[in-house]
Amino acid sequence: MLRRRTDFSTLDRVMGALHYFLFVRYPAISVAATTAAYALIVLLAGRRLEISANYFVLLPVIAAAVAWGFRGGLVAGALGLPANLLLFHLIGHPEFSPASKAIAEASGLLVGSALGYLSDYYRKLHAEIDRRHAIEEDLRRTLREKEMLAREVHHRVKNNLGVVKSIISLQSSRSADPVFREESGRLTRRIQAISLVHELLYRNENLSDIEPAEYLRILASALVSAQIDSGSGLSLEIHVDVGDDRFSVDLASPLGLVATEAITNAIKYALPRSRHPRLEVSLERRGASYVFSVLDDGPGFDPDAVPSGSLGVKLSRLLAKQLKGEVAWIRMEKGMRFELAFPRPTRES
Repeated sequence: MLRRRTDFSTLDRVMGALHYFLFVRYPAISVAATTAAYALIVLLAGRRLEISANYFVLLPVIAAAVAWGFRGGLVAGALGLPANLLLFHLIGHPEFSPASKAIAEASGLLVGSALGYLSDYYRKLHAEIDRRHAIEEDLRRTLREKEMLAREVHHRVKNNLGVVKSIISLQSSRSADPVFREESGRLTRRIQAISLVHELLYRNENLSDIEPAEYLRILASALVSAQIDSGSGLSLEIHVDVGDDRFSVDLASPLGLVATEAITNAIKYALPRSRHPRLEVSLERRGASYVFSVLDDGPGFDPDAVPSGSLGVKLSRLLAKQLKGEVAWIRMEKGMRFELAFPRPTRES
């Protein structure tokens, strides 16, 4: 989510609001008030200030520059000295006039034009900030709409895959062919692996990737609970060590399918023959690669010599190529180890 960042303090906001109220909303009143204040200072304290009273003419000059920008400041600076001399004449104290009228006129022009230019620049800067805030709000709104759309897409994909699973299950329940029923179950589990990715994306705040540890724990537990009786004494261990890495759909879906095949094969060929069935699923980061493995303590099997598992084996090898990795079935001293090694994707890929 985009978040608005601001470095403005409370004082900045107060001064900005004061500037808007005095010099944007009521500029003429503010200039008139400062002119009256200047005249009042001269009338009340002119005898004591004498020539110094001339400096207070800068108050209306500054106000006009802030209120009306460069042109207003230039005009006010040019009229400051004549207005000052007129006021001194009206009150009968021409001696209050500046010693150098040229310097006084130049000072008024310089102060008025400089502050007027800065006022114009501030207004342009403020307008640019408002424009960028409007663009930022549009981006936020667009991002929220895209997030809602992406969430809805993941939700619908999950639901549609659920419908497909239900259709397959219904068709399987009406068939007496054990081979068809078994293959239907395998197909349902493959669909479940993909559906789980979209379910996690739909539930998470981040709609672009998922946490691999959560995904593998839910997937492995679901596969085991669906195929093994709870009283079998199975010891299921899941280890995930990939740091803070998160997996995108393009990475999680094929990995989930490979994991489904490996866990299903271990449950089918190894665990029923083991006295103390143990299944260990792990995913770890090794340098620039990930290594996913499934270890069981059964007798294992030859992946090229099992006809019923040939489709799953071919699918695992095909998905490994999609991940630019390799699969291997390694016969251990006690058990069988399936291993998938594939490179960590770069940001560009």
